[in-house]
Amino acid sequence: MPDEDNTLTALWDAAENHPSSILYMRSFDEGATWQDVTSVQFRDQVVAVARGLAAAGVQPGDRVALMSATRYEWTLLDYAIWAAGAVTVTIYETSSADQAKWILEDSGATAVVAETPEMAAMVEGLSADVKHVWTIDEGGVDALTALGADADVDIEERRKSRRSGDLATIVYTSGTTGRPKGCMLTHGNLLNDIRNIIPEVPGVLYDGARMLLFLSLAHVLARILQIAGMESRTTIAHADRTKLTAVMPVVKPTTLLAIPRVFEKVYAGAYQKAVDGGKGGLFEKAAVVA
Repeated sequence: MPDEDNTLTALWDAAENHPSSILYMRSFDEGATWQDVTSVQFRDQVVAVARGLAAAGVQPGDRVALMSATRYEWTLLDYAIWAAGAVTVTIYETSSADQAKWILEDSGATAVVAETPEMAAMVEGLSADVKHVWTIDEGGVDALTALGADADVDIEERRKSRRSGDLATIVYTSGTTGRPKGCMLTHGNLLNDIRNIIPEVPGVLYDGARMLLFLSLAHVLARILQIAGMESRTTIAHADRTKLTAVMPVVKPTTLLAIPRVFEKVYAGAYQKAVDGGKGGLFEKAAVVA
């Protein structure tokens, strides 16, 4: 692996050589409407948010914590943190104040992006090192974009300065087995993983495929899928797991990774809908054929 390779390389390559590739389907109005995001559009959004982070004082190597459920903004912020030269620290949206405090102090995070006002209020004051807290649901992404609009920062220089051996993220466990434990992963660690995975699943990750991602991006599995999607130019749509039955007919994913219980719930929901519509028998016959 070239020393200058990092997790942003694939995005810049896609934007330059495949500008019309649809990297994401972005949900609005709780999944009522969807908008395609091309590689160029996503790259430009990443740069705009990264400029805001840099303007706020985030320096290369700084740790920025991200506490949110899986959504488009999670991915956007992850790449923006990298483009600013910083390190993403993951916090589960279900984490307690004690767990979040430990993660912030253990990682040395200097800034936090929280999903909701409640999460933001919880992390405020947990660590003396944290100088900024932005809230996604209160326009945090737009605020960062506006902050960086006229900033005198060179994101391209920061992006190119990241090496494969540089720290990319600290992924913490959920804390169900005691105090959350952080795993330090370099850009090269993440890239080696996905470049070993993609050739082994040619029918899953490929240009033109669609992946519906609802697993927590604070978990390394979903994170690897996110990065593999970028590398392979697989279109990714983010979804709330409680709304899968409504989202799937719209997104029409070719790939959905989940634990068995999730598929059981999707099946049960679809069956009940068929029964309510007087088509329970037809559903049962279709299930047998399938």
